Amino acid sequence: MRQRFFFLCFLAQAVLIQSLSAQNQCVLCHATMGEDHEAILRAFEGDIHRQAGLSCHSCHGGDPEAADAGSAMDPSAGFRGAPSKKEMPQFCGRCHSDPKYMKSFNPSLPVDQELKYFTSNHGKRLKAGDANVAACADCHVAHSIRPAKDPLSSVHPKNVPQTCGHCHSDPVLMSAYHLPTDQLTKYSESVHGKALLEKGDSAAPACNTCHGNHGAVPPGVENIAHVCGMCHAQNEEYFKASPMAKAWETRKYHICATCHNHHDIRHPTTEVLSGETGVCKKCHSSDTAGFKTGTAMKEKLDQVEESYRETGGAILAAEERGMDVTDAKDLSDAARMGLYQARTAVHSFRVETVTEFADKSLEAAAKAKKAALDAVREFRWRRIGLGISTLLITALIILIYLKIKDLESSKK
Repeated sequence: MRQRFFFLCFLAQAVLIQSLSAQNQCVLCHATMGEDHEAILRAFEGDIHRQAGLSCHSCHGGDPEAADAGSAMDPSAGFRGAPSKKEMPQFCGRCHSDPKYMKSFNPSLPVDQELKYFTSNHGKRLKAGDANVAACADCHVAHSIRPAKDPLSSVHPKNVPQTCGHCHSDPVLMSAYHLPTDQLTKYSESVHGKALLEKGDSAAPACNTCHGNHGAVPPGVENIAHVCGMCHAQNEEYFKASPMAKAWETRKYHICATCHNHHDIRHPTTEVLSGETGVCKKCHSSDTAGFKTGTAMKEKLDQVEESYRETGGAILAAEERGMDVTDAKDLSDAARMGLYQARTAVHSFRVETVTEFADKSLEAAAKAKKAALDAVREFRWRRIGLGISTLLITALIILIYLKIKDLESSKK
């Protein structure tokens, strides 16, 4: 059995090498150079470049038909070998920065990755001679590069946190840059991390959503609102028009992160607005107008949330009785939308704006609850009616039975 297993492994490897080595001496030679080289060949079988018809010499140059190693790797034949870290952006950019060449494979592929890379902190440090920073192969894994949509890709949305965390969670590597190493841990516990990593929501932001891809830079005070605003546009607009905007700008506060933090963003509740654990307490004492505004907004939102929960309970009770609750659900959806709008309006820091949407939600919730309760009452009346009908029918059957018996007795 064991011999058969090894034979099948050998056969599979032979098939792989044969598929890669058509007129390619690079593959035939490297297949005999040990496990590391064999692993590269196996990985390359699923590489996007391999799928596009490229092979070893497409990147490394040389003569793939020459059986002699010296001839195959002769610089006069264009052999480039493995690039150093400093050479890597230009090595990959030789193709990926050429619009005409890239168009022959995929017209939608960008050709500015190399330029963007050198605007990033990684690229600037590499240009200054720091070979410890990330370059192309650190993120894309040489010889096993897959499309970003492939779940096995190192840059698939669900894999991006681990890819970035490979370096940014390394305390030895990060100590030289005086950077923290808890970003991945914090992100994994955040509302964004849970949506992406636990729920599988690929639309949830990962590292590159906020920091960029090839042009990765940490968002600063002046642009963090625009980063968050890509998804939370209405929140940003409310804040810009709020009485807090000027004070935030004067004090150089992060517009979003001051209240919501950076990587460890939690799902916000009304508790952030008031109380000892609320973020308003950081700046406003309990006797100030700002703190009272936060308290008033919290009370209004709590009222709306309680009303919405009660509506959901009433609708569930009607559904369990088999009643049609289509109208109630439509009204409940309107109430939920009003609740979301009221929550978003908190960023205006105006009680009247929150109240405007909250009241709409309360009105819709009240109508939905009434419709659901009416359905429950109708169900009860139907049961009473059914009971009365059953009694009447039973009594009628008994009377008919007695009448029949009476007629039969008369005949005898």
